[in-house]
Amino acid sequence: MATFMLSHSHRPDECRVAFAAWRGFESPLRHDHVLGSCATRGAGADVHRIWWTVEASDCDAALAQLPEYVAARTEVSPVGALATP
Repeated sequence: MATFMLSHSHRPDECRVAFAAWRGFESPLRHDHVLGSCATRGAGADVHRIWWTVEASDCDAALAQLPEYVAARTEVSPVGALATP
């Protein structure tokens, strides 16, 4: 398994749709806590973001943990631990 960072973005007026997309969608990511800017109202930003760190076999498997609406607006990046100099 590899580690991936999922970075989802949506406009502030799309928060309700982004959260509603999870209804009825089975995922190990449901009912967990994640970092996001929606709760802070994005501090005046034009875009809200939500980040997940997930384990998956590849990028497609990482995105498959998200509902289609959310996945379509998500960038996936392979990541790994490193030491800060």
